[in-house]
Amino acid sequence: MKKIVFRFWGINLLISILLFFAYRISISQTATSNGNSFEQWMQIVEILLNLGFSLIYLIGMTISSLAVLLNLVEKIRNNIYLSLLTFLGLPSICVVIIIIKLVIDMSFNDFALLKTFTFFSILYLLLTTIEFLLFRKRINKELNK
Repeated sequence: MKKIVFRFWGINLLISILLFFAYRISISQTATSNGNSFEQWMQIVEILLNLGFSLIYLIGMTISSLAVLLNLVEKIRNNIYLSLLTFLGLPSICVVIIIIKLVIDMSFNDFALLKTFTFFSILYLLLTTIEFLLFRKRINKELNK
C-alpha cells in the first residue's frame, strides 16, 4: 500500500511542477507596452505581482501534494471521504477563496493576474480529481485481493 501512495504522491508532485512551469510560461507571455515612465513602473509592479502569485502557487501545490501522503495512514486511506479530502480538500478551499476574490474584484477592469492563477488552480483540481479516481480504483482493487 505504501508503494501505491508514494507513486500517486510522485505523480501529484510531477503534475504540480509541470503546472508551475506552465504557469510561469503563461505569465511570461504577457504583453508589455512602451509607454511613459509611470506605465513602465506599473509593469514592473505587475511582474513582481506575477512572480509573487507564482511563488504562492508553488507553495500551495507543494503543500497539496504533501497532503496526499496522509493516505499512508490506514484509517484515512480506507475511508473514501477522508482520502478525498487529502487529494482535493486544501486545493478546493484555495480555489473557492480565489473565486470569491474574483467576484469581489469584478468592479476592477484588470484582474488578469487572478484569472491566470484561478485557471491553473482549477486545472490542478481537475487533474487531481482524475488522479483521486485512479487512486481509489487501485486501492479498492488491492483491498479486494
